[in-house]
Amino acid sequence: MANPLSNEKEIYERIEKEKLTIPQPIWELIDHHIGNDVYMISLISGSHVIGEEEEPIPVEDGQKIIKHCKEIKTFLEKLSGVTRPK
Repeated sequence: MANPLSNEKEIYERIEKEKLTIPQPIWELIDHHIGNDVYMISLISGSHVIGEEEEPIPVEDGQKIIKHCKEIKTFLEKLSGVTRPK
């Protein structure tokens, strides 16, 4: 996980205290899009670095990983565009 926000603990406490939730259709989108890309990243990288014969990740596979990372960012931007207050 990336470095936590300086106020991350307070954010989680607020979410819990105010019983803030994410609607099911949004969870479905998150699970599908981010889940698929993270799964692909783990398959691509895992095939090289897990097991007895570890090897560097080839440039071509590194480019695939970057592509999936960009797809996650694009999805989050799209979701943000339709869910954030204007």
